[in-house]
Amino acid sequence: MNLFRKKLIIKYFYPLEKEDAKGMFKEIPNNFPKYFLSIPKTLFNPEKRKFIPHGRTIKTCPGFINLYKRSILFTSPFDVYIELDDTKIISARAGRTNFKVAELHSGQQFLDYVPNNKKYKFILKINLPFLIDTNVSIHMSESFYHFNEFNILPGIIPSSYKGNINFFIPVKKEKNEIYIKKGDPLFLFTPLCETEINLKLKKIETYDTTYLTFSTLKKHILKNLI
Repeated sequence: MNLFRKKLIIKYFYPLEKEDAKGMFKEIPNNFPKYFLSIPKTLFNPEKRKFIPHGRTIKTCPGFINLYKRSILFTSPFDVYIELDDTKIISARAGRTNFKVAELHSGQQFLDYVPNNKKYKFILKINLPFLIDTNVSIHMSESFYHFNEFNILPGIIPSSYKGNINFFIPVKKEKNEIYIKKGDPLFLFTPLCETEINLKLKKIETYDTTYLTFSTLKKHILKNLI
């Protein structure tokens, strides 16, 4: 057993069962957008009706391939339907469970200070029924190439963090509902290392959300900077 191997343990809880948790994350090649399989490696010239050898598509782009080769795609473990008005959440459901899937993220956190914030109603905080235990820092970001109907704000989770996972959606003024189906892509976890990650699942019954201080910044801020 290699005690120094990089690990990522997903600790899931109600309302998820093992099969739900297993289906929640996708590794290469299952994390690629579905349309990726239909893309040829070379460009097609419709006038000449043939593929051009020197015209390459994204299927040969290292930046795209490496992103998904290095990342875990997290998908929604349940159907999510959220109704909104201009100032609040009207209702938020996670399948037929009573799991509290959404809450408002106060504008005083940062949106009130954004120069072009008039485009947005508020920020939604989406809760997920799992925690992580890892010894490697992770870049959490939107899986942009899936072209979802909503955006997700990025961030870096430090290796010292052992806790629950949530993500944030900036809601535009014209948006009155958000509907995410079970299995829809949500975000990418990209470990900030060059070595293979040992990914494990573990079911837990309860977890402690008690914190003794108002802030955990000192504990979880990254020490090494570029």
